Amino acid sequence: MVKKFLAVIILSAMFLSGCGKEDTPENALAEIKIALAERDSQKLAARADLDEFFSETYDATTLELAKNYDVYKEKYPDDPYFQHSAEFLTEYNGEHKNLHLKFLNGVKESYFAKIPEPETPEENPAAYVANEFEKIRQAANVTIKEVNTDKNSATITLFVEGDDSLRGRLIGQMNFELGFRKDTENRWHFDEIKNLDELTPVLVDKAEIIWINL
Repeated sequence: MVKKFLAVIILSAMFLSGCGKEDTPENALAEIKIALAERDSQKLAARADLDEFFSETYDATTLELAKNYDVYKEKYPDDPYFQHSAEFLTEYNGEHKNLHLKFLNGVKESYFAKIPEPETPEENPAAYVANEFEKIRQAANVTIKEVNTDKNSATITLFVEGDDSLRGRLIGQMNFELGFRKDTENRWHFDEIKNLDELTPVLVDKAEIIWINL
C-alpha cells in the first residue's frame, strides 16, 4: 500500500507560483511551492496541514483502490497486495493506517531536515523517499490550466509534465485538480486532491513500474 499512496503524495506536491495583492488560491499555491523548495515546514504549515492531508488522502485512496480491486488483481498478478479481495484491502489498510502514516511523517521530517540520501533504501527508507520526492519535484514542469473560485472554496487545475530525465519520463503527463478552502481570516489553504478517481489508476501503474524495478 505504501508505494501506491506515496506515488499520490509525491506527484501531487509539484506546484507553480502565482501572485496578487489580495490573498488568492494562486498565492497559496505559490507559497507552497516556495516552502517545498526552501524546505520550510513552518511556511508550508501556514498553507497546508500535511498530517490531515495524509490521513484523508490515505482513506480516499483506499476507497479508490478497493473500487477497482478486481481490475488490479487481473492486471498485476505478481503483486501480493492485489491478490486477495477489496474487503481484504480495506481491512488491511485500516489496520495498518497508523503505521503507514507514521512512515509518511518520517518522510516529511526527513525532507524538511534535509537528511542526506542513504546509500541504499534499506539504510533509511524515510530519508530515501524524501530524497526521491525532491528529485521528482525537480523533474516536473507544472502549468496552471484553470482556476475556479467560489466564495470559500476553489479548484486549481494543474498540468504536470515530466522532463527528459528518467524520473521525468515516469511522471509523464497528468492533470491534478487541487482543492482549496478559505479560512475565517480570508486566507486560502490547500485542502485535497479532487480528482483522485482519475489519478489513482494512473498512479498505480507508475507505482507498479517502480516496484517491478526495485
